This record gives sequence, C-alpha cells and structure tokens, in this order.
Amino acid sequence: MNRNLPAARLVPALASAVAIALMALATVATAQIYECTNAKGGKEYAQSCPPGTVKQRQVVEGAATGAPAAGAAAQPKAIDQQEIEFRKRSLERQEAETKEAQEKARAEEAERNCIAARSTLKAVQEGQRMSRMNPDTGEIIRFGDEERAAETERQLKQIERWCKK
Repeated sequence: MNRNLPAARLVPALASAVAIALMALATVATAQIYECTNAKGGKEYAQSCPPGTVKQRQVVEGAATGAPAAGAAAQPKAIDQQEIEFRKRSLERQEAETKEAQEKARAEEAERNCIAARSTLKAVQEGQRMSRMNPDTGEIIRFGDEERAAETERQLKQIERWCKK
C-alpha cells in the first residue's frame, strides 16, 4: 500500500471500510444465538452449533423475526401503541384537571354563599333596616316582624346548606 496517498483518496476508502464493518455488525446483531452443549458438558455460544452438540438452546432470536428473545426483556411497544397509550393518559389527566377545577369552583361558590348568608342573618338579627322590592308593582316594602322572622329562617337554611364544615 502506498503510504503517500493524498487525503482526498484516503477518506473515501476509510468511509467504505467503516460502512462494510457496520453492515457486518448489523448482520450479527440480527442473527440468532444458540447455547451449544457438547458431550463433555462444555458450553459454547454461536450462530449455529458445531457437529457433536448434545444440547442446543436458542438464547437470542434475531430482530428480523420480530419475536422476543428467550429470557430477554420484552420488545418495546410499537409506536402506534405508544401513541394510543399517550393519548389515553393525556385524556385521563385532562379529565382529572377538569374535575378538580369544577370541585374548586363549587367550593368557592359555597364559601361565597356561606359568607353572604351569615352576613344577611347578622343584619337581620341586629335589627338593621331591611327591605325588598315588590316584583309586580316595583314598590319598596320594609321588613316588619313577620318578614324578619321569615328571613331569619331562610338565612338559617342557607347557612345549613352552604356552610358545611
């Protein structure tokens, strides 16, 4: 071999050598591997067992067959199966977040209603002037003793409903 080869000719030759080595390695990676036991009990691992082998057991099955290797970890899931599982997890997470947000909104509404009911009850019990509007006539009606008693009962029921602790 000429040691004075220019670099321009050496790089393609080196690239070709690497490509050939990778192809050879790829065929070995997809090959089947057997555990071969001879008559004396000696074990040997090879792609095919030599003559005189007493026991032959497949240890690794090539990727070309698509079957899982004996004693090896399970094959990774297919991309479409992974995508289905991802979408399912995303949907479950989204549903959980939605449910959590709804529960939070209900709790906040209950807190607001509780505060309003307690505030109104306090005002009624302290004797503050209270009134309501007649929806038919638009007339303002001031609370008397009967209206105060009814409003007190109504607010106590509201507190019972909204202030559960």
